[in-house]
Amino acid sequence: MAEQSLHKVRIETPQGEIECVGGSYAGIPFFFEEGESSGGREIVTTPLPFSNTHVNEDLGKKVGPFPLKFYIIGVDCEAKRERLEEAFNKEGVYELIHPHYGRMNVRCSFYHFDFRKSEEEYIPGDAVFIPEKEVEKQARSVADLRGDSIAKSASALSSAKSVFTEVFSVAKKAKSVVDSVANSTTSMLYEIENARESIRSVSEFVNTLSKIRENVRLIMMSPGDFADSIQNLLTLTKETASGGDYNGYVNESLLIMQTMMAKKRSSSSVSADELSSEIDRLSLMSAAAMAARSVVDCSFASAEECREMQDSVNSVFNDASAQAESFEDCATLSDLQATALKYLRDEMSKLAVVVDLPLNGTRDILSTCFDCYGSLDRVDEILERNAVGDPLVMTREKLRVLSK
Repeated sequence: MAEQSLHKVRIETPQGEIECVGGSYAGIPFFFEEGESSGGREIVTTPLPFSNTHVNEDLGKKVGPFPLKFYIIGVDCEAKRERLEEAFNKEGVYELIHPHYGRMNVRCSFYHFDFRKSEEEYIPGDAVFIPEKEVEKQARSVADLRGDSIAKSASALSSAKSVFTEVFSVAKKAKSVVDSVANSTTSMLYEIENARESIRSVSEFVNTLSKIRENVRLIMMSPGDFADSIQNLLTLTKETASGGDYNGYVNESLLIMQTMMAKKRSSSSVSADELSSEIDRLSLMSAAAMAARSVVDCSFASAEECREMQDSVNSVFNDASAQAESFEDCATLSDLQATALKYLRDEMSKLAVVVDLPLNGTRDILSTCFDCYGSLDRVDEILERNAVGDPLVMTREKLRVLSK
């Protein structure tokens, strides 16, 4: 704490006696009378073409300077002044003991000494210090948001499997219970197959699905292997073969989450319902992890598309958190949701928005595209967004285009 390193003292100045607080820079002591701090967010405002609106991009927290007014006193004040001036002019980071913020590493960006021949053993001065952030904090970027999401998704998958392995067991259960759970699982597999349209024809997915269906009662005897098989169905992608549609993967995962939440148990066996619910829980938590993992690889043509994804993720995760039966599940879902939304908000700040481009008289798509973007590369994009009938004779009043 600052109070442990500082002390108050009353000193005589030409203006009278004042109370100061002790501080230092690079180990050289001085007395501090007053200072200030400032901060806020670094906001860059960009006007949008063809509109009266703008976009604010948040670049993060401002690096607030710390201006100080200080005094050097005593018979050795000239020697202290020389040492301070040398430190102020040196490149590098030094420790500042600040009267209110305690110890911090800073750089000196400005200093000023007031020399007065009539005054001895007393030199006033001013300096401005810039806090030095830790290297790892300076380097934080979208890559860190992506890494956070991947790490938390992997942790959520591992946790879902661990909990399932611990609580799920059909050992010593009646045949009627095992049959009921097997039937419920088979029904769930069809739901997963329908939801996972993007990889429905991928051989690995088809083979895994068939293997579980054909041996569902046997596979359930080994909860760890069963969990691996279900999670493989939910997380398998085509990325290694053909790039993969990550936007689609997110939507598929959200659909599976909704399907698991909508299921109602109504068998004649409480034990069977409990076991089937654990399988649904494994599927829901694994799908949630897949949704958060896929978000960071999505691509968006505009801020509106990104916002639609954000709204979908937010809505489904809110419902899932509200229905969670354990605090651990609720916390995991909330953490995955927050990480995914933070990434999407960051992406949204960089994307173009859809604006109205006024058309004066009859226009054709080629000249309009060139006037708007300076090239003809985005003709198809404009046609698709506006459902243009005759691209050579457009008589409408406006077109919806991207701001950049």
